[in-house]
Amino acid sequence: VQKYFIDVAPQAEDATAISVEIKRHLRGVPDATNATAAGAGCACIDQPGWDHDFFKGLQNCGLQAGGAQPVAGRCMTSLQHVSQACGTCLGDIIQCGRDHCLPDCCFGSCSSRDTCRSCNKRNCNEKFVTCAGVTPPWDTQ
Repeated sequence: VQKYFIDVAPQAEDATAISVEIKRHLRGVPDATNATAAGAGCACIDQPGWDHDFFKGLQNCGLQAGGAQPVAGRCMTSLQHVSQACGTCLGDIIQCGRDHCLPDCCFGSCSSRDTCRSCNKRNCNEKFVTCAGVTPPWDTQ
């Protein structure tokens, strides 16, 4: 029988932060101080609002930031009212879209088109899910 002791981040003052730390531990994800990826696999889990007006937020922050990190991530952090780690994952998907889907997305002016969404889904989804721990609402918004 193996016993597991979970360090739930002494600085965590609320149940959400503790829950995220437990999920990270159970997934084998290092704590935030040792994580190499911004989100370490679950940055947007338990972050209500990360997907609120998702595509509108991506478009607004993408245009405002020129599609570039870290400005896009800071914009999404503020706009979606999420943690910096989650905002970074959201900013990464903006930059990925800029790098891979600019023509399909009419250079930022038609992000709701199927061609734009399918390009982003094809090129950026896996990296986002790896960072954020959630799947973008490609087909639901």
